[in-house]
Amino acid sequence: MTIHHAQLGAKSAMVSVIMPTYNRAHLLHESILSVLSQTYENLEIIVVDDGSSDDTKEVVTSFSDPRINYIWQPNRGRSNARNHGLSLARGNFIAFLDSDDLYLPDKIKSQVDYLEKHPEAGMVYTSAYCINEKGERLAHRYEATVSGEIYESIAFFTTVTITLPTVMTYKTVFERVGGFDEKMDRFEDTDMWRRISKEYRIDAMPEFTCLLRTHSDNVLPNQDPDMISSALEYYATKIMKEDQQIDMQVRSQGVAGLYLYYGMALMRVPRFFKTGIDLMRISNSYDPLIKRLFGFVKRRVSLRVKHLVEMVASSRNQ
Repeated sequence: MTIHHAQLGAKSAMVSVIMPTYNRAHLLHESILSVLSQTYENLEIIVVDDGSSDDTKEVVTSFSDPRINYIWQPNRGRSNARNHGLSLARGNFIAFLDSDDLYLPDKIKSQVDYLEKHPEAGMVYTSAYCINEKGERLAHRYEATVSGEIYESIAFFTTVTITLPTVMTYKTVFERVGGFDEKMDRFEDTDMWRRISKEYRIDAMPEFTCLLRTHSDNVLPNQDPDMISSALEYYATKIMKEDQQIDMQVRSQGVAGLYLYYGMALMRVPRFFKTGIDLMRISNSYDPLIKRLFGFVKRRVSLRVKHLVEMVASSRNQ
């Protein structure tokens, strides 16, 4: 694990906030404003418009703040947009914000202060509240609790979930580990934290610094299960190929747990049940110890789905 470089000096260090966006003009103004309203002023916002067809450009250019840098590109995906932003970043520190989420006022200052005081850390993440499409706070929240050499906790995102807007790291970290994998449409942020965790200490700040917006289109029942399966296969293959320095048993059990987690989740959605079963089988192929749990869960979920089907049939007959 690499010990990070010396302190940079909080008063002089610029923070680059990378904000990819695609057809979110109706939410973008509030997101940009949450950055411009930060108590830490030495920052730039790099808005990478990934081929929007709505009023995104007009929203961004309505701000006269010179700290905003607006870039348009043809639609190439969010990983490419983030990498484009990283290539233009002038700051020593790097942060991210999706164009539908919000920073709380002290987000950047508290993280810069933390990294200045803990030069051994290469990256820091925080807790976050969840909000709905109207901006109302939800019961669900993400809590930052685990620090240190935490590969096993984050690579399989079943113990610790690091949400992208809560992260701050150094530009030099990306120079070492590379940019986001542009072949990934899912899990690209977890893949990044996995790669960083092999080189640097990652610390948790319990403080809540962001509001993350939940949409109807990003809940599980509205997802494509085949795309989830393909994304899992790609990510699992990367882990087994790229993380040779990690014990094989750790990787195998971790990937098995990853498939188990999504298999169980998909099995709870009746029309995704078969895909969930397939993922459970793949889980078992990585770690045979899962076999006992696989049989147990399959029986329990089958009974649950049967019960749901019976309830639906009963309601139709009334």
